[in-house]
Formats: sequence, structure tokens, C-alpha cells
Amino acid sequence: MILAELLKIPFLLESKVICGFQGLGRTVRSVNMMDAPDIIDFVKPEELLITTAYALKDRPEELVALIPELSAAGCVGLGIKKRFWAAIPQEAIAVANEVGFPLIELPLNVSLGDLINQAIDAILDKHTDTLRNALQSHRQFSSLILKGQGIPEIVRDLAGLLDSPVVLLDQRLNLISASSHFQEQAYQDLLPQIRELAGQLPNEERTSVCCLGDAAPGALNYIVAHPIMTYQPQGFLLTLQQSVELQQLPVMIMEQAANVISFELLKKQAVKERSRRYKNDLFTDIVNGFMTSEQELIHRGKRYGLSENSPSLCIVIRQDDELGRREFALPPSEEQQLSRREELYEVLKDAFQSRGHSFVLFNNKDQFVLILSLSGSRTAPVHAERMLREQLTEISDNLYHKENISVSFGVGNPIDRLTDIPVTYKEAVEAWETAHNSKKRRFIQFYHVKKLTDLLRMLPVEELKKYYNDTFKELNRLDEKERRELMRTLIAYHDNNCQIAETAKQLFVHRNTVVYRLEKCEQLTGRKIRNTSDNLRFKVAYLMEQLIDAD
Repeated sequence: MILAELLKIPFLLESKVICGFQGLGRTVRSVNMMDAPDIIDFVKPEELLITTAYALKDRPEELVALIPELSAAGCVGLGIKKRFWAAIPQEAIAVANEVGFPLIELPLNVSLGDLINQAIDAILDKHTDTLRNALQSHRQFSSLILKGQGIPEIVRDLAGLLDSPVVLLDQRLNLISASSHFQEQAYQDLLPQIRELAGQLPNEERTSVCCLGDAAPGALNYIVAHPIMTYQPQGFLLTLQQSVELQQLPVMIMEQAANVISFELLKKQAVKERSRRYKNDLFTDIVNGFMTSEQELIHRGKRYGLSENSPSLCIVIRQDDELGRREFALPPSEEQQLSRREELYEVLKDAFQSRGHSFVLFNNKDQFVLILSLSGSRTAPVHAERMLREQLTEISDNLYHKENISVSFGVGNPIDRLTDIPVTYKEAVEAWETAHNSKKRRFIQFYHVKKLTDLLRMLPVEELKKYYNDTFKELNRLDEKERRELMRTLIAYHDNNCQIAETAKQLFVHRNTVVYRLEKCEQLTGRKIRNTSDNLRFKVAYLMEQLIDAD
């Protein structure tokens, strides 16, 4: 109950507000009596104080000092029964006006005890009416669901109960539903600003209010927002109002609408997750070879969009490890992991849909698997790979800069039959792991037959160092200048297919110099330069040096 309403009860009808009129819109939740100036240590927020001012009758300066403290503590106002003062001090009135703190002159013919009892009864009656109306609104919203209607009807009825425009946004601030007000151009023009303000709100289970500015029709300059929550944030229910103050009844009605919407979204989410689980089970059966026949695969896959004998390929998508995460930081809970996977699933689905791709998206533990149809592509394989790489790079950049999500892609080779999905999936996983083991982030890795460096990269670095040092032995103990000169000669010799003359020409030295250096390399390494197996060992060691330096 606001203070202006409380002053209309019978015992307060003859009261007179002397100053602080701007505070009459404050909410009153309790009434208390002040009999001493040290009340500041006991006053509660949204509490109205009443007093005879007996303790202050000879010390009006203490009242002047007390008023700002009461206002800062959330006290609603101060009612004074002038039994011991001819008039309330002007200094107190000036301070009260300055901080917007109402001072109320109480009637002399009413006892403070009776006044408190009647005021509390009025507050409780108002609160009871509010709860009754909130319960009635909950029944009204629930009835809509039971009758087979949905979220748009809840938004419509909420707008009618509040007599105000209402809009519902999802967790990515996309419009889910809006009241009929937003069919008008003036309100449509407000949607971008409403989305921007909603994006700054915390995902906490409490109602908040923020200023919209002067652009709204009808002086509806404030947004009241209530978060929609299930096991994760689902968006915001918002309405427009004229005042920055939150009134109890409208807030409680919004809470009831938000609760019913949350249950409806939870129900839809459960249906979606069950369907997705069936789809993920299909993918597991495919890659594990549990399908008994091609016809069974075609029959089950058709339901989810897998096209028979259509060229396609597999893309494995995984979120990169978080950088800078402290070792002692608590790992995310199961609910948080589920929420992140759900968010990433929707973001990836929207990203590929917006580019006109035909695909089926699966979730396999901590990775997402996308079967991308290539039926509409007529470009050469090299050009098709370049185009796909550009699109995946664009998706990766958008996710990173707009959603703050870092992901990497492993891409398998194209296939012509659904039964070959396990092949392209294995290739995509292998491509992803190859790039990941090289400590890359936000990569797009296509599967190709492995080069020797790729195979060597799969070995532990310590093993590479051991093999490298054993190959060159005493050569590694020389001073850096001499070692670099000998190594340069040895590498040039092998690059020129063991031709002395070509090696000398490349190094701009005499051929005898090359012969001398090679003989010295043989002495230091204990290996024959012209021996086939030793020759191969040297070449492998050169590749290992690049990997060791990169590490």
C-alpha cells in the first residue's frame, strides 16, 4: 500500500501532510511508534513512523538531523502528533522537502495505538487483496494452458490485466510474442531499444525496472522486466509503465504470468529434448554399426532429414578449452553444462539455417555432429572446400565476437551413401583431433591423408627429442655457429638428392668444402651419409626439429 492510500483510512482522514509531498508514492509495509531519537538503529525499510515528539520537544535540532537519516534508511515518512509543539520547526520542514520525506501532522483526538492498529489492518487487507488478485491471475493464465492455448494468449491477457504493452523475448533477445500494441508502428520502432536494454539486465529471479527514455507513446518511459527461468535462463517478460516505482500488484501478476510461461516452456523443452534424444540415438546406432540394413537406415533417417543417396559430409564441432581458467576454479555444474550445450546447439542451428544449408545436427556428448547435404553444390571439390571453409570461418568469427563462444571444426570427406556416414564421421573426428593436438584454437580442419609430419606430431615431444639427439649425437655439442654451418650443409645435401656439385652451388662454396663438412658430420654422428637407412633417419630428424621448435 502506498502512503497516499494509507492516509485515506478513517483515523488518518483528518491528518495533514505538511511537506515532502513527492514521497507520498512510497510503499508502506509496516507502522511503528517512535518514542526516542535513537530509533534510527531500529527503523525498517518501507516503515511509517508516528510519534508525539515528546522526547524532542526541547531539542528540535535533533529532529532536523534525524530526517535525512530516516529517509536514507528507507523510512516512508514521519507522523507527528503536536501535543508538545505549537508548530513543526521550519528547519525540519525545509530538510524534509529537500530529501522528499513526508512529515504528517496527526489528529489529536486519535490515540497512537488505535492509529497503528487500524493502519496495520488496512495494510494487511490491501496485501490480502493483492494476493487474491495474483492467485486469480495465476488461475486465469493456467486455464489458458489447460484449454490448449499457449504463450501468445498469456501475453494478451497479461496486457489486458495490466492495461499496458507486453513483450516476451527469448534468451537471445529474439521476439517470442507481443501484445497487440506492437502492431502499431510506434511500438515496433521501440523493439530494438527494448532488446538493447533487456540485454543489459541480469539473469536473476527478480523484477527490475529501467528507463526507456522519452520515445515511448503515452509517456510509457520505463520497462519492467521479469526473467523467465527453467533450469536455465529463457528470456524476459517485459511491460511498459509510466513510473519508475514498482507497484506490488502488477509485479505479482507479472510473476504469475512468468511462472506459467516457464512451465509451458519447460514442457516444450522436454518434448524437444525427447525428440533430440531419439535423433542422437539414431546417430549412435549409425556410427557404431548397429543398423541391420540400409533400408532401416533410410527409413529411420528420413524422419530427421537424412536424404537417400544424397552427397553429404560430416562436420564435428567442439567448443575450445577455456583459456585462463584457474586450476582451483570450480568446474561447471551439470545444469550449467547442459545449459551451455543447449545454447550452443541453438546457436549452431541458427547459424547454418541462416546460410541456407540443408543439414541434420546431432549432439554426441561434448561434441556436435553435423551431416551437411551437398546435393545443391555443383562446384569442383577444390572450390567447394574453399567455399565451405570460408563459411565455417565466418560462423566461427560470429560465434566468437557476438556470442563469446570459441569453437573448432573437423570436416570429413564427402560421401554418396548414408551407410558411409561412419567413414566421414571418423575422418571428421580425426581431423579435429589432429588440429587440436597441435594446440590450435578456432580452427577449420579438413581431413586429408596424413603427411609424415602429421604422424610424427602424434608422438610425445620427449620421444621426438630423444630420437633427434640420438641421430646427431656429438654434432649437437658444437658451438652454435659451427653446428649451424654443418647442419645447413647436411640439409642442403639431402635436399639436392645427395649431389655434391648441386649442394656446393646452392651454398656458394667449393665442392671440396662440402666433402670436408660431410665427412666431419659422419665422424660426429657416427652415421654414413650415403647409407640409405641413415639417410632416411637424417630426413626424419629434420622434420622432428621443426616440431620440437614449434613446441
